[in-house]
Amino acid sequence: MKNVARLITATSVAAALTLGLGAGSTVHAFDEHEATIDYRQGVMRAIGGNVGAIAAVVVDGAEFGDNLEMHTSQLVALSQDIPGLFPEGSDFPDTDAKEEIWDDWERFEELSNDTLEAAEALHAAVEAGDEGEYAIRFRNLGQSCQACHDDFRRE
Repeated sequence: MKNVARLITATSVAAALTLGLGAGSTVHAFDEHEATIDYRQGVMRAIGGNVGAIAAVVVDGAEFGDNLEMHTSQLVALSQDIPGLFPEGSDFPDTDAKEEIWDDWERFEELSNDTLEAAEALHAAVEAGDEGEYAIRFRNLGQSCQACHDDFRRE
Protein backbone atom coordinates (compact mmCIF):
# COMPACT_ATOMS: atom_id res chain seq x y z
CA MET A 1 0.00 0.00 0.00
CA LYS A 2 2.86 2.38 0.82
CA ASN A 3 4.36 1.68 -2.61
CA VAL A 4 1.07 2.55 -4.31
CA ALA A 5 0.86 5.79 -2.32
CA ARG A 6 4.46 6.65 -3.26
CA LEU A 7 3.75 5.86 -6.92
CA ILE A 8 0.65 8.07 -6.91
CA THR A 9 2.56 10.86 -5.18
CA ALA A 10 5.49 10.55 -7.57
CA THR A 11 3.16 10.52 -10.57
CA SER A 12 1.27 13.56 -9.24
CA VAL A 13 4.50 15.46 -8.66
CA ALA A 14 5.78 14.55 -12.14
CA ALA A 15 2.49 15.64 -13.73
CA ALA A 16 2.46 18.90 -11.80
CA LEU A 17 6.05 19.64 -12.78
CA THR A 18 5.35 18.83 -16.42
CA LEU A 19 2.28 21.06 -16.49
CA GLY A 20 4.09 23.79 -14.61
CA LEU A 21 7.07 23.70 -16.95
CA GLY A 22 4.79 23.78 -19.97
CA ALA A 23 2.99 26.81 -18.60
CA GLY A 24 6.34 28.34 -17.79
CA SER A 25 7.49 28.07 -21.39
CA THR A 26 4.34 29.82 -22.57
CA VAL A 27 4.94 32.59 -20.05
CA HIS A 28 8.61 32.74 -21.07
CA ALA A 29 7.62 32.99 -24.74
CA PHE A 30 5.37 35.94 -23.91
CA ASP A 31 7.98 37.60 -21.68
CA GLU A 32 10.50 37.19 -24.48
CA HIS A 33 8.30 39.14 -26.88
CA GLU A 34 6.66 41.50 -24.39
CA ALA A 35 9.52 43.99 -24.70
CA THR A 36 9.36 43.71 -28.49
CA ILE A 37 5.61 44.35 -28.43
CA ASP A 38 6.05 47.32 -26.08
CA TYR A 39 8.73 48.75 -28.38
CA ARG A 40 6.62 48.15 -31.50
CA GLN A 41 3.62 49.86 -29.95
CA GLY A 42 5.79 52.79 -28.86
CA VAL A 43 7.18 53.23 -32.37
CA MET A 44 3.69 53.07 -33.86
CA ARG A 45 2.47 55.70 -31.36
CA ALA A 46 5.44 57.89 -32.31
CA ILE A 47 4.58 57.50 -36.00
CA GLY A 48 0.97 58.41 -35.21
CA GLY A 49 2.07 61.42 -33.17
CA ASN A 50 4.18 62.76 -36.02
CA VAL A 51 1.40 62.12 -38.54
CA GLY A 52 -1.03 63.96 -36.26
CA ALA A 53 1.33 66.93 -35.94
CA ILE A 54 1.85 67.04 -39.71
CA ALA A 55 -1.93 66.89 -40.27
CA ALA A 56 -2.42 69.81 -37.87
CA VAL A 57 -0.14 71.92 -40.06
CA VAL A 58 -0.90 70.63 -43.57
CA VAL A 59 -4.63 69.97 -43.24
CA ASP A 60 -5.78 72.23 -40.39
CA GLY A 61 -3.40 75.15 -40.97
CA ALA A 62 -1.70 75.21 -37.57
CA GLU A 63 1.12 77.75 -37.45
CA PHE A 64 3.92 75.23 -36.88
CA GLY A 65 5.21 74.91 -40.43
CA ASP A 66 8.76 75.42 -39.21
CA ASN A 67 8.50 72.05 -37.46
CA LEU A 68 7.43 70.05 -40.53
CA GLU A 69 10.98 69.10 -41.46
CA MET A 70 11.55 67.69 -37.97
CA HIS A 71 8.30 65.70 -38.05
CA THR A 72 8.80 64.33 -41.55
CA SER A 73 12.41 63.44 -40.75
CA GLN A 74 11.29 61.53 -37.66
CA LEU A 75 8.57 59.84 -39.67
CA VAL A 76 11.10 58.63 -42.24
CA ALA A 77 13.44 57.37 -39.50
CA LEU A 78 10.64 55.56 -37.65
CA SER A 79 9.37 53.95 -40.87
CA GLN A 80 12.77 52.54 -41.92
CA ASP A 81 12.13 49.00 -40.73
CA ILE A 82 8.49 48.49 -39.84
CA PRO A 83 8.68 44.75 -40.66
CA GLY A 84 11.53 44.43 -38.15
CA LEU A 85 9.05 45.41 -35.43
CA PHE A 86 7.05 42.25 -36.10
CA PRO A 87 9.34 39.26 -35.50
CA GLU A 88 7.80 35.84 -35.80
CA GLY A 89 6.23 34.82 -32.51
CA SER A 90 5.12 38.32 -31.52
CA ASP A 91 1.54 37.75 -32.67
CA PHE A 92 -0.11 37.62 -29.26
CA PRO A 93 -3.86 38.25 -29.21
CA ASP A 94 -3.67 41.27 -26.90
CA THR A 95 -2.08 43.36 -29.66
CA ASP A 96 -3.63 45.04 -32.69
CA ALA A 97 -1.43 43.02 -35.05
CA LYS A 98 -3.40 40.49 -37.08
CA GLU A 99 -2.00 37.02 -37.74
CA GLU A 100 -2.20 37.85 -41.44
CA ILE A 101 1.05 39.83 -41.06
CA TRP A 102 2.99 36.59 -40.73
CA ASP A 103 0.72 34.66 -43.13
CA ASP A 104 1.23 37.19 -45.94
CA TRP A 105 4.67 38.54 -45.06
CA GLU A 106 5.51 39.66 -48.63
CA ARG A 107 2.39 41.84 -48.81
CA PHE A 108 3.16 43.28 -45.37
CA GLU A 109 6.69 44.16 -46.45
CA GLU A 110 5.37 45.71 -49.66
CA LEU A 111 2.88 47.92 -47.84
CA SER A 112 5.49 48.88 -45.23
CA ASN A 113 7.84 49.91 -48.03
CA ASP A 114 5.05 51.94 -49.65
CA THR A 115 4.66 53.82 -46.36
CA LEU A 116 8.39 54.49 -46.16
CA GLU A 117 8.43 55.77 -49.75
CA ALA A 118 5.43 58.02 -49.06
CA ALA A 119 7.13 59.40 -45.94
CA GLU A 120 10.32 60.03 -47.92
CA ALA A 121 8.37 61.83 -50.66
CA LEU A 122 6.64 64.06 -48.12
CA HIS A 123 9.95 64.79 -46.42
CA ALA A 124 11.53 65.68 -49.78
CA ALA A 125 8.70 68.13 -50.53
CA VAL A 126 9.12 69.73 -47.10
CA GLU A 127 12.89 69.98 -47.51
CA ALA A 128 12.39 71.61 -50.91
CA GLY A 129 9.79 73.99 -49.46
CA ASP A 130 7.32 72.84 -52.13
CA GLU A 131 4.17 73.74 -50.18
CA GLY A 132 1.95 72.93 -53.16
CA GLU A 133 2.95 69.27 -52.81
CA TYR A 134 2.44 68.92 -49.04
CA ALA A 135 -1.26 68.02 -49.13
CA ILE A 136 -0.89 65.57 -52.03
CA ARG A 137 2.06 63.79 -50.49
CA PHE A 138 0.46 63.77 -47.06
CA ARG A 139 -2.67 62.20 -48.56
CA ASN A 140 -0.48 59.54 -50.25
CA LEU A 141 1.13 58.82 -46.88
CA GLY A 142 -2.28 58.47 -45.23
CA GLN A 143 -3.44 56.10 -47.96
CA SER A 144 -0.36 53.91 -47.58
CA CYS A 145 -0.80 53.75 -43.80
CA GLN A 146 -4.50 52.95 -44.20
CA ALA A 147 -3.86 50.16 -46.72
CA CYS A 148 -1.59 48.40 -44.24
CA HIS A 149 -3.97 48.96 -41.32
CA ASP A 150 -6.92 47.65 -43.34
CA ASP A 151 -5.15 44.36 -44.04
CA PHE A 152 -3.04 43.86 -40.95
CA ARG A 153 -4.43 45.75 -37.94
CA ARG A 154 -7.32 44.72 -35.73
CA GLU A 155 -10.16 47.21 -35.31
